[in-house]
Amino acid sequence: MIGRRRLGPERPDTDDLSSMFRWCLARGLDTRPQYLWGSLLAAHTAASLGHPAYSAIEFGVAGGNGLLALERTAAMAGELLGVQAEVYGFDTGTGMPPPADHRDVPWVIREGWFELDEPRLRGMLTSAQLVLGPVADTVPEWLRAERAPVAFAAFDLDYYSATRDAFALFDAAPERLLPRVACYFDDVFGLGWSDFAGERAAIGDFNAAHEQRKIGKIHGLRYDLPEAQQPLPWHEQMYLAHLFDHPDYSKRVVEIGEAWFDAHRLPTEP
Repeated sequence: MIGRRRLGPERPDTDDLSSMFRWCLARGLDTRPQYLWGSLLAAHTAASLGHPAYSAIEFGVAGGNGLLALERTAAMAGELLGVQAEVYGFDTGTGMPPPADHRDVPWVIREGWFELDEPRLRGMLTSAQLVLGPVADTVPEWLRAERAPVAFAAFDLDYYSATRDAFALFDAAPERLLPRVACYFDDVFGLGWSDFAGERAAIGDFNAAHEQRKIGKIHGLRYDLPEAQQPLPWHEQMYLAHLFDHPDYSKRVVEIGEAWFDAHRLPTEP
C-alpha cells in the first residue's frame, strides 16, 4: 500500500499502487504497462517527498511509439498523484550508431537500425521533449539545466556502450534525482543478452564501480499484478536505481495497510 490520498468513488485508491495500475489499465492505458507502472511509482515517490514535478525519460526513442506512451502514462500518473510530469526522449536521431566493442552484440544489432522520423514524431508529441545526439554528450549537457528530479527511466539502447554512457544520469547530484529511480530495461534477456553483454553487462559494471549507488531488479513484482499481466515479460525487466547517499533515501514513502498488521497479530481468543 502506498500513497496518501483518495480521489473519490470514480477514482482509484492512491494508497495502493496496484489499485491505480488496475484503474489505468481499465481506461485504456495498456500499450506499455511497464511505463505505466514505472510512472505511477515515480509520481507517488515524488508526491510523497513533496516535489511538485518529476521527470520521466526514455533512452532510445526509435520510431517513437514508446515516447508517446510514456507521455500519456506519465501525465496520468502525475494527475492521480497531484504532481506535474516532464517527459524526455533521448535518441541519436539517426538510428543505431556503430558498435563500440563485442559487448554491444554486433552479431545481432546492425548500424542504422531504428531510425527516427523526427518531424513526424514532433508533430505527434504534445509535451515530451526530444534530446538528440549521442547520450555520452547529451546526458551530461541535459543534467546541467534545472529540471524536475528524475523518477523514472526506460532504457532501450540495446548496446552496452550506450547504456553505460546513459548511466551518467545516476552519477548526478542528488537534487537531480529522486532517492530511488524506477527503471525499465528492454534488453536484459533473450538471444545475445547476458551478464556479459548489452544492458545487463552495463548494470553489472555500474554496480561494481559504485558503493553508494546501485541498480537492482525488483523481484516478485508479478504477484502484485492483475492476472492478465502476470504471463507478460515486462515485470522481469523492472529495476530500481538506489541512491543510498541521497539525503531523502530514508524518508518513509510507503504506508502499510491495517490488513497487513492484522495478519501478524495473535488471535484475541484461543
